[in-house]
Amino acid sequence: MKVKHIILMLILIGLTNCSNKLKMKQYNSEYNYSMNLPENWSEYETDEKNTNAFFDTTRWTGNLRISPMDYKVKNPKEFLRETLTENNGQDINWNNINGVYYSENKNDEAIHYWYLIENNKFYVCSFIIGNLNGKTEIEEELNRVIEVLKSIKSK
Repeated sequence: MKVKHIILMLILIGLTNCSNKLKMKQYNSEYNYSMNLPENWSEYETDEKNTNAFFDTTRWTGNLRISPMDYKVKNPKEFLRETLTENNGQDINWNNINGVYYSENKNDEAIHYWYLIENNKFYVCSFIIGNLNGKTEIEEELNRVIEVLKSIKSK
């Protein structure tokens, strides 16, 4: 009897975890890159040149901006080292992407920045936190953003 209950609980836990997995869709940018984006996120127009901007359509949690730069970084390691030092940032080493992450507060808003190099192409990404309450919600949303950024692929 106990074994059946344990197995049933494991099955229910497994099903619950599967349903919480973030559903993604492929996004192809006019700026020659692609990435996976949560299904409930949409692009919106921005005045910034060469920038794609996104938000969660079910609940505003912030704005994600991705700006691929038109120039190649000649010495990516040196550039990232300088950026890391100047901004007291954290080093990023995702499978196909190297970069720097840092955050700052401006006008009572937390702004998170990622300078990423993928396939020798440079991306400036930022996320402004929206209507989120508490550290846990903020960390969960930043993890969603990181999953999006990890999926960037230059064309």
